[in-house]
Amino acid sequence: MRKKYVVWGIVLLFIITFYWVEFSPWSSTALQSYNNGYGTFDMKSYDANSVYTVLDQMEPKGFSIYEKYFIGDFLFVIGFGGVQILLSLYAYKWTKAKWIRTIVISVPVARGLFDIIENMLLFSVLLLYPVQHPIAVTIAGMATSMKLCMIGIWGGLFILGIVIKLGQHIMKKRVLGS
Repeated sequence: MRKKYVVWGIVLLFIITFYWVEFSPWSSTALQSYNNGYGTFDMKSYDANSVYTVLDQMEPKGFSIYEKYFIGDFLFVIGFGGVQILLSLYAYKWTKAKWIRTIVISVPVARGLFDIIENMLLFSVLLLYPVQHPIAVTIAGMATSMKLCMIGIWGGLFILGIVIKLGQHIMKKRVLGS
C-alpha cells in the first residue's frame, strides 16, 4: 500500500512540475514573450555569446518569470527522474540481476545531476546579470549536452528493456500454448 502512494506521489509531482515548466505563467512558453521568442536555455545548445545576447534583449518581466521557472525546474528534476526510475524498474522487472537494474537506474540519476548542475549555473548567471560569467555558461552548456545525452541513453535502455520483456512474454505464451 505504501509503494502505491510513493508511485502516485512521484507521478503527481511530475505532472505538476511539467505543467509548471511548460504551460504555467512561469513556463518556457511564457518566457518567450519577454525574450524575443527564445524561451529557456536548458533544452538547447548554447554558448556565452548566445546567452548574453538573449539576456541583453530580455524585458525586466522576463527575469522575474525565469526565476520562477527555475523553482519549478529544480522540482521537475526530481519528478522526471522519479518517473524515469519507475519506468526503468518496470521495463527491467524481468531481470533478477541487481547490477543491470543499478546501471539502468544510474542513467536517470546522472541525468538529474547534470540537470541540477545546469540549473544552478544558469540560475546564478541570471541572478548575477549584467555581470557576465562565460565560464559558468560554458560549463552549464556542457551539463545540458550531457543531460540530453543521458535522456537519449535512457530512452534506448527503456526500449531495450520493454522489447526483452515483450519477447519473454511471447516466448512464455508459446511454450505454455504448445
